[in-house]
Amino acid sequence: MKIKSHTSDSSFSWINGNLSVYISALSSTKVTLKFADFSAGAFSSYRFLARNPKTKEDISIPFAQIDPCTFQLDLLPFQEYFQFKRHSEFILTLSCVASDNSHTLYALRPDNNFNKKYHIFAKDIYFPEDTSSEPAEYIGIFTARLDNLLIIDLCSRTYFMENLLTCAYHSLKMSHGVLRISFDLEKSRHKYIKTGLFFRSKLAEDAVTYDFTTKSIKSNGNLQRITVSLNLRSIEWKSLYWDIFVLVRNADTGDVSRIPIFMTALQRMQQKFLSNVAYKTDENFYFYPYYTSKQTLAFVNRQREKYDGMDIIFKEFLSVFLYRVARPYWKRKHICLVCEKFSSMAQDNGYYFFKHCMEQDEEAFLNKKIYYIIDKDSPDRSKVEPYKNRILDFMSIRHMVYLLAADLIVSSDSRYHTYAMQSRHSIFNRYIKKIPFVFLQHGVIALKRVDNFYGKGKKGGCDLFVVSTNKEKQTIVENFEYEPDEVINTGLPRWDVLKDKSQGKREILIMPTWRNWLDSVPDKDFEESDYFRHYMGLLNSERLNQILEKYDLEVNFYLHAKFQEYADTFKSISKRIHLISFGEVAVNEMLMRCRMLITDYSSVCWDILYQDKPSLFYQFDIEKYNEAHGSYIDMETELFGDRAATQEQLLDYLEETVQNDFHLKPEYEKMRGEYLQFKDHEHSRHICEEIKKRFH
Repeated sequence: MKIKSHTSDSSFSWINGNLSVYISALSSTKVTLKFADFSAGAFSSYRFLARNPKTKEDISIPFAQIDPCTFQLDLLPFQEYFQFKRHSEFILTLSCVASDNSHTLYALRPDNNFNKKYHIFAKDIYFPEDTSSEPAEYIGIFTARLDNLLIIDLCSRTYFMENLLTCAYHSLKMSHGVLRISFDLEKSRHKYIKTGLFFRSKLAEDAVTYDFTTKSIKSNGNLQRITVSLNLRSIEWKSLYWDIFVLVRNADTGDVSRIPIFMTALQRMQQKFLSNVAYKTDENFYFYPYYTSKQTLAFVNRQREKYDGMDIIFKEFLSVFLYRVARPYWKRKHICLVCEKFSSMAQDNGYYFFKHCMEQDEEAFLNKKIYYIIDKDSPDRSKVEPYKNRILDFMSIRHMVYLLAADLIVSSDSRYHTYAMQSRHSIFNRYIKKIPFVFLQHGVIALKRVDNFYGKGKKGGCDLFVVSTNKEKQTIVENFEYEPDEVINTGLPRWDVLKDKSQGKREILIMPTWRNWLDSVPDKDFEESDYFRHYMGLLNSERLNQILEKYDLEVNFYLHAKFQEYADTFKSISKRIHLISFGEVAVNEMLMRCRMLITDYSSVCWDILYQDKPSLFYQFDIEKYNEAHGSYIDMETELFGDRAATQEQLLDYLEETVQNDFHLKPEYEKMRGEYLQFKDHEHSRHICEEIKKRFH
């Protein structure tokens, strides 16, 4: 079996000897082992253990002795060790104590009769938190590897199949609207059925598959070369990501599994640098191949961006050359890079952290040269101009060289926002992922599950995770797999300057968050969405307009960055409602000026709570949101504001809040005291102190 082990050779030092074993029977709850060279009478006691080599945890396995050399092990204890989105392996051992109290730990090695690659003992295990349209099935496997040791694997069937069968990329062509792919599939008991193009979506209603036509299957030794084709003109296009899977059926059980097509390093580089193949879809979108973080073939359908040209390759290679010829010089500078979303703005935690460092001479304290990355056309450019010798123009040669030389990234978004992360031909992702990273965040993690991206070891993972409450730290440790000392409760840098500026103003801030199922969709699909219809209905509500007139109120409706391209689509009948595009006004300023917030799932509600102001939660699509995103808190009981599912409910709560002079209700005031532990306006300073401890 070809599953990669996470175990190093040093993990075997605790094993004293080896015993040969034969698996005579196996079910979902029992396994019967026969020994050829074990005498139970030679020991005063013995027990079977399974060790997780990563955690060093031992599981004691209940067993019954059938005869002097035969034992039946109970596999039920392993049920509780299955983990959602996790793969665990255990080395099976026999611990024996002799009459003189000497202890021997034997590894179990299957004898020559172990003629199968694996034995599946548990399957059809699903997790309730898996809300995808096709939930992942988890299975338990007996196999022999790690120097022919008997191993128990607990993993998803997908993970198992990806490592069991060879499915290797050979070639790809796009011509006259037809996609043609060739790959090599290993011959086995798993028989080829078909190949499919699957739209990657978290919503069941958006799940769609297009079947390729199998053009030929040619045998070549232990492999079969399979060529498939698909008419791209027949596809109803969605954005962004599309996956290729090969479907196979187990000849013994009839189980159908999906496996991806893997690419070699050379093939990945050829696709990155030498291929410009693409198919134009709608509205200047184009469909082209890429390789995933798992080195498998996939496709993306999105608009062409200014950094997608082949010229990016020249700039990157020149930057790598300039860096390498003077590497010692660059390393002596101890460069720290700071940025915000897409390196396009200066109004969130990244900016306030950078500003603090410049004004308080934190460069000397940290022994680092600190630079801010920002697009030269950013409307926020003037805010960082006072520190112009510490500004890097986004995607300039200087920016690229400093990125290669950096020994720390500090950002309110993932480390990949330091660069044009979707650039088709860029090679810089491989460099960026190696740079230590402090994640400032741009809110408090509670209302949206993001551990699949920001979790430890994931693409958005970090080395130091900034949080703002004790409950949030607990969430990160329990769900993101960070150690407690990798999570620091300092509060957010933008809170350094956060204070109530609402006196004399009567502004309401409406700030909805984004929906990943609407990311980069065409205008027509966006305008037909529940999101657009509900907010357009609110902005054009006659009752809302009457409330604004009656109480002399103004509304600032701030469109999330992800929906910036649709800013012109939103309209309002009321002159008291102001539509604000992303980046047009600093979010911090609007949060300080407003008397209250209306949002759905945005983490800016914590900034409002910090200022002792009320929030209302407009959650008209809570079921769909939970399916696609989910949350770490109970929306019914743990929100610190009233929650509305309909427009009428929302407007009732709004009028009630206005009549209460925008005061927090007592129950929410109490929750505020429980959530927020500090208000010293020294958050950036605390973060610098933690950086000094860990990255000196």
